[in-house]
Amino acid sequence: MATLSELAQAFMDGERPAGNLLDEDGVRAQALAATRFYAGFALLRCFDGVEAERVITSETVISLSEWAVIRPLFLLYVDRETAIQLEASRTMGIDPYGRSVSEIATDITQVEAEMPQRAFFQPIVTI
Repeated sequence: MATLSELAQAFMDGERPAGNLLDEDGVRAQALAATRFYAGFALLRCFDGVEAERVITSETVISLSEWAVIRPLFLLYVDRETAIQLEASRTMGIDPYGRSVSEIATDITQVEAEMPQRAFFQPIVTI
């Protein structure tokens, strides 16, 4: 189990140390956004049994199985933000590379539509 901040940092340091245009705060914001979307369909394990207000922050602890479901959406959110920056650089005469924002938005829509099924969990009870 790791915090969202640690997972975002691991992404920046280990998974995409080069070619990532977002800073640490930008990557962390995308991890928060993806986790908040997931939490709309599933109770995070760290909140199980917690009666107080459930607030998702960069210090929220995520299990590996939860991150496995959240991560594809997180990656798409990061790609979208990167594409937005690249497309905005066009006004400065820089030719953007990679996928366009609209292409990534289509993938995001698909992954978000699948999230209720992926996040669904029903414990098995035997009698």
